[in-house]
Amino acid sequence: MEFQKTVFALTPEQALEAERAALRARQDDVSVTAPTPLHPDGSDVSVFGPDALMGLGGARSLSHGPSYDDLPTIGHISRYALKYHLGEGGLGTVYAAHDPLLSRLVAIKTLSLELSPEAREQFNAMFLNEARAAGGLNHPHIVTVFDAGTSPQGAYIAMELLKGKDLRQLLKEGWRPTPVEAALIIRRVADALSYAHSRGVVHRDVKPANIFMVGRTQPKVLDFGIARVASTQDGSGDDDYVAGSPYYMAPEQVRHAPVDRRCDVFSLGVVFYELLTGVKPFQGSTLTEIATAVVTRTPPLAETVNRQVPPALSAIASRAMEKAPEDRYRSARLLSRELRHWLDEQAEAAQHDERQAADRRHHRKQWALGGLAAGLVVAVIGVSLGDLLAPHAPAGSLPEAKAAAGVPAVAPAQAASSVLAAASAAAELPASITLDPSETLVAGTVAVASAAVAGSAADSAAPAPEAQDRTAAAVAAASGNGQVNLAVSPWGQVEVDGVAAGTVPPLTRLTLPAGRHTITIRNQEFPPHSVTVNVTAGQPVTIRHRFGS
Repeated sequence: MEFQKTVFALTPEQALEAERAALRARQDDVSVTAPTPLHPDGSDVSVFGPDALMGLGGARSLSHGPSYDDLPTIGHISRYALKYHLGEGGLGTVYAAHDPLLSRLVAIKTLSLELSPEAREQFNAMFLNEARAAGGLNHPHIVTVFDAGTSPQGAYIAMELLKGKDLRQLLKEGWRPTPVEAALIIRRVADALSYAHSRGVVHRDVKPANIFMVGRTQPKVLDFGIARVASTQDGSGDDDYVAGSPYYMAPEQVRHAPVDRRCDVFSLGVVFYELLTGVKPFQGSTLTEIATAVVTRTPPLAETVNRQVPPALSAIASRAMEKAPEDRYRSARLLSRELRHWLDEQAEAAQHDERQAADRRHHRKQWALGGLAAGLVVAVIGVSLGDLLAPHAPAGSLPEAKAAAGVPAVAPAQAASSVLAAASAAAELPASITLDPSETLVAGTVAVASAAVAGSAADSAAPAPEAQDRTAAAVAAASGNGQVNLAVSPWGQVEVDGVAAGTVPPLTRLTLPAGRHTITIRNQEFPPHSVTVNVTAGQPVTIRHRFGS
């Protein structure tokens, strides 16, 4: 598939001037001086920061101050009232600004390279062309561009102001996602890139600094088109200068060869590798060394760097980073599909494990109830034998004999109740405890039989109504419950009638009293999913839900 490209011709002198201006501000695109926060009061709210806005990543820690209407206005760009300066990036300046037309706070990005008027005109045109490309993208995992235009201060882009931090800052602070979290983040970024590719836009500068996290696994891809602005330069100038981020560039970008959507697949594979292992796959002390490593070096498998990485994810990252574009996933959609398949397998495996654990609990309960029934049968037999075999002793003599023998007098109904209590206790034992029926139930039934034989004819002649009632109640309760199966991806916190019931997975099954119940599944990154079900004994109900679909 061919992608749309708009190239504005610069003279060699203009390109050299622009390149050197960017180089002075940006240096090697690896270490950038942090901008000075100018927010009124300095408490702690992370917002979409200037480095990220300018294609350099980063989030500023700003404050809960007065309302934005109360903040002083430090200037205007078009209709936007600039409220405070967020910082400087390699290609310009970023401000927090108020949009009076829509009454909202936005981020204003300006192109402010030190250029001659002629070169600035060319760069303004390219800047706005890329703003139009980004403005045509509407995806939950791509930052939203609201507006773009020109002003005496130069070209500008107005976009949403996000709260959170970019991946570069999170990794720098020591955050390490689990393999599942890493796979989920990269799958969502791949979805965003696939959507952009379908609209004819190739990012060309995918890196942690351009992946902004507004939730634990909720990414927003930033700066579509900024790398394309830089890539239109002809490369003249310092030999070590490479447009973009050399750690994450595809080999064809380093060689200045034609690129397509597969360069984004490579860069995303590099980000995935770094999330899985905590290290960059391509290293070097200079830009030239890094670029050489990208073109010639094959990094070790992620699973050998971090033993916690599943081999399947290691293989996915390696394939995405293949040197030859034809050896990679041919699209971000295929990469996303591969990760989705792996994530689904993990959810199914967790549900299978939970089903097995539930089955074990069910078998233990059935075994305990079976032991209860056997104990009651033995108790009844013991009562009958007591009637037949007990001597007709004078009243009052039997208790004395029992006391002398050291055996307490136990009524048959009390004995049956003891068996029920013992069986119930066995049914409630944790899953990690295994009972041996030969050592537990046999001893219990013998004790009941002994107590029954020792009972008096008067005590044992009557049936055991209390035991019979308890048994009937237990059977009725068991038959009155219904089962609700849960199939939720990627995960959710389950509430039944407003009461927390656990997290799915590993929870995959609920046993509820027959009747109408409201089940709510919550994932902090998505709207809650709520459903009302009628639970009937013997008729399982299944609730299926995929967040984000």
